[in-house]
Amino acid sequence: MRPVAGIGMIGYAFMGRTHSQAWRSVDAFFDLPIKPAMVAVAGRSAEATAQAAEKLGWAHAETDWKRLLERDDVQIVDICTPGDSH
Repeated sequence: MRPVAGIGMIGYAFMGRTHSQAWRSVDAFFDLPIKPAMVAVAGRSAEATAQAAEKLGWAHAETDWKRLLERDDVQIVDICTPGDSH
């Protein structure tokens, strides 16, 4: 059994939707040494981030990206913000 690695994603717009689909389907294409778990997505608007989390398959929503980084259940951070912010 593969160890689970919690994924945290910052940003949920165009690239966030694309990366969410990739995380949901990665096991169909690659034999990863870990099992990714879509733990939390972070965005600025509480309402929009919560809606994105539900729609895109994330377990939790955060409005502060720093809190996402501090979560014990997140081992991998996927940055999906616009190009000028990462």
